[in-house]
Amino acid sequence: MRFGANIMKYRVGVIGLGNIAAMYAKPGDPRPYCHVGGICLSEQLKLEAVCDLSAEARQKFLGTWGETFPGLACYGSIGELFENHELDIVAVCVRGPHHFSVTSEVIQHSPKAIFLEKPPSCSLKEMDGMMDAAIARNIPIMVDYSRHWSHKVLRMQELVADGLIGEVKTVVAWCGGTFLSFASHTTDLICQFAGYCPTSVTAHGTFPESPNVPEGFEPEPSLDNMVIQFENGVTGLQVGSQGPFGSFYCEVFGTNGFIRTGIYTDVHAANAKGEALKLEKLQIPAEESVFKVAYEQMANFLDGGPLPHCTNQDFMSVNEVGFAGIESVLTGNTVSLPNSNRTRKIFANG
Repeated sequence: MRFGANIMKYRVGVIGLGNIAAMYAKPGDPRPYCHVGGICLSEQLKLEAVCDLSAEARQKFLGTWGETFPGLACYGSIGELFENHELDIVAVCVRGPHHFSVTSEVIQHSPKAIFLEKPPSCSLKEMDGMMDAAIARNIPIMVDYSRHWSHKVLRMQELVADGLIGEVKTVVAWCGGTFLSFASHTTDLICQFAGYCPTSVTAHGTFPESPNVPEGFEPEPSLDNMVIQFENGVTGLQVGSQGPFGSFYCEVFGTNGFIRTGIYTDVHAANAKGEALKLEKLQIPAEESVFKVAYEQMANFLDGGPLPHCTNQDFMSVNEVGFAGIESVLTGNTVSLPNSNRTRKIFANG
């Protein structure tokens, strides 16, 4: 859909108007950490309509963002949203237990792409069904492991892939929290550098003392540590919440050196002798809103470019690792992938 001279703008709809959709930032923030903040910074996108069952959530959203998006349509149901709009991209930002039902409904309306919040599903069976339906309609699903799109992380991923530190052997990452709703950010970070080809998982974790979960669900444990083996011989280690340089970062060890990177961590790189590499030579770009970067990857795909990161098989690999980690905690065994237990339903409410 064209707006103005030779400018392609893709029509976006957002379902669910909570924090990650809109309230982790405000208009005018230079690097807004939310979906609508990233959309408003992009010349390739137009936020056309939003939807939330809660009248209070809709009022709060319009009170914060209404002036930024004049004339924006706001609905109380998904049905109304699609009755009135043909959307190119739909962001599903409801809570985790509703991801499967809402995404399945969205797929029936055939948008060109879906941006789904993590965790993508509460069971692997849900993920399988969702992806089968999306593939049948040729709809890619990108999952929001948001810290993936930090410019410095993406640049280091590119440099490592080009051989900066030789052949990658080990990736060590720091992040705790629940396996699917939180630690999955760093599971994805490991895969960024190790590859999206995990073959087995061994994990230890902790369950909440007084789990409060609805009937039909099991509680989601927190990750203490996890070992991921990859088909290409790389070993990934996730070692808890707080490392010497904070959280949400990794260190990548190769045959010719190592690098350290993460959204909140300064980049460091060294050769095989341990000598620091000059960062100016690495051309680390300035940071932008990770949501702007992610949405523009999707817009570029719709223009004919490559699939965005964290899409289809990539996010499925990360989700497989999370569920295998939980299975390993419960059984005390190493779990081979794909996980044979597809029906275990976890209250992943992130």
